[in-house]
Amino acid sequence: RENPDIMFIGIDQFQAETIPNLTGLIFHEDQSGFLAGALAAHLSQTGRIAAVLGTDLVPPVVAFKEGYEAGARYVNPDIEILSTYHPGGLDRAFTDPEWGANTARQALDQGVDVIFGAGGSTGNGALQEVAAAASAGEQVYCIGVDTDQWETLPAAHPCLVSSAMKLITPGVIDLVMMARDGTFSGGNYFGGAGLAPFHDFEDQIPQEVKDSLAEIDAALEDGSLSTGYNP
Repeated sequence: RENPDIMFIGIDQFQAETIPNLTGLIFHEDQSGFLAGALAAHLSQTGRIAAVLGTDLVPPVVAFKEGYEAGARYVNPDIEILSTYHPGGLDRAFTDPEWGANTARQALDQGVDVIFGAGGSTGNGALQEVAAAASAGEQVYCIGVDTDQWETLPAAHPCLVSSAMKLITPGVIDLVMMARDGTFSGGNYFGGAGLAPFHDFEDQIPQEVKDSLAEIDAALEDGSLSTGYNP
């Protein structure tokens, strides 16, 4: 308000009030979660997958979880899913890698072979626990969150097949172009959702799985497929 001639972009900052020069770049986390769940279901040989999550007090985490479960069941209606939220408050839920690792280990011990970690360093603890498994990258896999965690969490490389991404860079570019063109408006702007590249696992993902994920992605984008998530 004090700088009306400057346009501001708040990444992951939902705007409850519309200020003309402030736009919140937000995302449909349920859609990228849906893609992650579909990938997990395609990869799973045991029919059991899991999610290790931050608190359910933060709506995007809930959206990731609900989307993940819906995407997995879209591919395999009979799949078993173990989703676990951190039991603590906001002061601890995203900064407890030990709990994340222990929860991932318990899931692996129960026959889970794909784990989605979504919750800051708590989720990272889960990914690194999967990466430390003897069968990482061959029989058990992990999926990261928010950004392409291949670039940010090298310790997870042995199992990290992909990440459920918020497409931050394209969203920022869109808004900068709108600012240039005079079409920038306040409120909220939804950026894209998608999966990160498969990196070292590119050759392990069958083409029919890639084709299925591409079809799901297109259907989510054009609205012909719904995740079923209703915040």
